[in-house]
Amino acid sequence: MINRTYIDEFDVPPPPKAPAVTDPDQVSLFDVPPRSRRTDPDTSHEAASSMHVTAASHRGEILGLLRERGGATGDAIDEALGWKHATANRRLPELREMGLVTMTEDTALTRSGRRARIWRIVERGDA
Repeated sequence: MINRTYIDEFDVPPPPKAPAVTDPDQVSLFDVPPRSRRTDPDTSHEAASSMHVTAASHRGEILGLLRERGGATGDAIDEALGWKHATANRRLPELREMGLVTMTEDTALTRSGRRARIWRIVERGDA
């Protein structure tokens, strides 16, 4: 059976927010279930489930890059890691829900010349 978490806000009520993480060392990057819409075909649910390990790996790579750089836009993360456009932007909200990253008020230009918000690691005591 496929574990389904729905992202279509018009389909189902949003899931309850996870409590803020007080110790980031106690969080597993696998804590985010695969996501798909209730109305999606079974193949979409299977695809979401198949991405579970890849998504966790991406979250780890993003955290490593943010630790190294101090902060970056989703576009800059994609570029630095050689990913397709918007890959990081799918994982960053998951990391925010886990209490590991935050979106700052600071912005930087993307490769397309648009301004984007900069993400950074949540330091202990920031939450």
